[in-house]
Amino acid sequence: MKSIINDRLKSFLLGLLVREKETQAETWKHLKMLDLDCDDLYIVITETAFADEAWELYQTKNPTKDDLLYLMEGTSKSQEAEACLMERFELKNEDLDWLVEKTGQDKFAQLLLRQNPNNEQLVTIIKHSSLKEEAAIELLKGPLDNYDLRDIIYNSNLKKREALERLFQQNPTNEDLSEMICYTDLGDLEELVWNQFLSQNPNNEELLYFVKDYSERGRKKEEAAALLIERNPDADALAELIVADQFADIALEKLKEIKPDPEELEFVIRLRKRGMNEVAELCLSLNPNKEQLFDILENSDKKAEAALQLIQLPLELHELADLIVNTSIEPVLELISERVQFDRSQVNEDDLLREISQKIVKNPELLDVNHWHNEERHCLGGWAITLNEASQKIEQQFGSEIAAGLLLPNYTHLFFADKETVMEVLKKNA
Repeated sequence: MKSIINDRLKSFLLGLLVREKETQAETWKHLKMLDLDCDDLYIVITETAFADEAWELYQTKNPTKDDLLYLMEGTSKSQEAEACLMERFELKNEDLDWLVEKTGQDKFAQLLLRQNPNNEQLVTIIKHSSLKEEAAIELLKGPLDNYDLRDIIYNSNLKKREALERLFQQNPTNEDLSEMICYTDLGDLEELVWNQFLSQNPNNEELLYFVKDYSERGRKKEEAAALLIERNPDADALAELIVADQFADIALEKLKEIKPDPEELEFVIRLRKRGMNEVAELCLSLNPNKEQLFDILENSDKKAEAALQLIQLPLELHELADLIVNTSIEPVLELISERVQFDRSQVNEDDLLREISQKIVKNPELLDVNHWHNEERHCLGGWAITLNEASQKIEQQFGSEIAAGLLLPNYTHLFFADKETVMEVLKKNA
């Protein structure tokens, strides 16, 4: 029972110590009277101003090797923990491997090299210390798998060619080769690796790896795209070529020939890449579903065309709202006006905007672009509704977007714009 109470009190005081800066000294005074273990003191060392006192107390708790290793990982007492660790314990290879990975210090890498490290530990030295070449030399003395050889190629300068020659002898996969080209500075060896890749008859998907530009510098993108377009790429591959802006015009013509499922074109439109409008136009000719039509409406310049197809479908209330904030073509306005029984002839859009402009330009604080209505403050659409009694009933029943969209159909793009943009328009109309 006493132990449970002690643990609960410790937990409470530790939380208080970390959270309440003003009472830290008094909290620490009470906390150190309890039976604290190394885990408790780790929190004090890493998260409070009492690291020195906590460290002194920490040493009396007979910390284990793991405790000290944990404390060495980027804390204010890492040097002290290291000294204590070296003094009290014999470091095995797995300990040194952990230290090299976490600290990157060459002294641990040097110690590890002296203790007959295995391949995995040598790779750690290559990746996380400056003793890359020494570790690479040791690695190449024994049998290696493709991943070990790739690690040498990625990180070594002196042994890069030797490791590459060994890799070629071990039947590298196309994935091995493509990742090296994309992520490694191969220098004058790049053409050698590329030619090996081509000799292994890569399929379309493997060529697409380069076209999708996983490499930051886009190495071999154009060459891979040229090979791909000469083949018989499917719709997904053609769409990727358009997104990557590689032979986009040819890819588009091929897409028109095969008439793909609109689903295969969705991401081109959503990414808003070059060619998205042409792809949207093609998609519109392929009987797209409602979701695809909304993608076209919201992400391309083919809004009117998408809207004309959408109004032929049964639309829910939230879909009507999305429709009206994305396009103001007359058929859409007619449909929604009829649906909500609103007579648009009663409203003059220019006069209403001028009235709003005169009100807000004199008192800019009345414009709150973050809310439709906020007490006496409103966004542009909110003000339109506030100044039109008939639309207030529509807002209650059908939502703010529809009510405001019917009043200011040519200014729906400002309903969610920033204050500076809205004010600029209002000043011109005041």
